[in-house]
Amino acid sequence: MIGYAEALRRAKASKSDWNAEERISKAVITWVDSDWEYEVEVENEGMTDSEFRAWVEEQAEELAREAAEKEGTTFEEVDRIDYEYETIDDDAAFRDAYEAYAEFEWECRTGR
Repeated sequence: MIGYAEALRRAKASKSDWNAEERISKAVITWVDSDWEYEVEVENEGMTDSEFRAWVEEQAEELAREAAEKEGTTFEEVDRIDYEYETIDDDAAFRDAYEAYAEFEWECRTGR
């Protein structure tokens, strides 16, 4: 079995944009009443970018209405939806995949 450090070195060598991928981390829904502009933030808890965008666009008005109720104001309309991104930590994903592979390899060798 290949060691972790060597496997990581090979993975980084074969991928020039290591840790360059991004994912949507949250959406900021901006909504207005007759006087002000407000924001409500929604965290992405494990959805793909396309799933999260679709869900936010579908739920934006309802989320803004709930926020307006909490603020004690009236919701008029959603002004815009902005998305914030975070870098995907390829190191952590690689470590998790390597650990799963090592566990599988160990189980195969021990007959479990």
